[in-house]
Amino acid sequence: MLTRKDEHIIRELRMDIKLKWMEQIMKQFFMESMEMLLLKLKCQADETKPLLTITDLAMRFKVSKATIHNWINRGIIEGVKVGKNRYFTEDELAGILYFLKIPETKDLLSTR
Repeated sequence: MLTRKDEHIIRELRMDIKLKWMEQIMKQFFMESMEMLLLKLKCQADETKPLLTITDLAMRFKVSKATIHNWINRGIIEGVKVGKNRYFTEDELAGILYFLKIPETKDLLSTR
């Protein structure tokens, strides 16, 4: 049987765990927001075109989003991951175009 003191200690421990968990979530959200902000500022400083998403790339190359994910997994393009999202610059598209122009690498881009 637990004493009142033990119950009180357990209650405090649960509160500590909840607070630490919420603090961790807040830190993660803040870091992801800061990463996105820094990425946007970097692109503005470089005077590059806006960041592109996986959907934007799929539309531009007329392929499915799954194909873009395959290209990422194969290392053809990398992008910058911010939270759950991944963003690409126009410079990275040059890498895809390079692969498309070389006949031996076209099979790397195809989905199987």
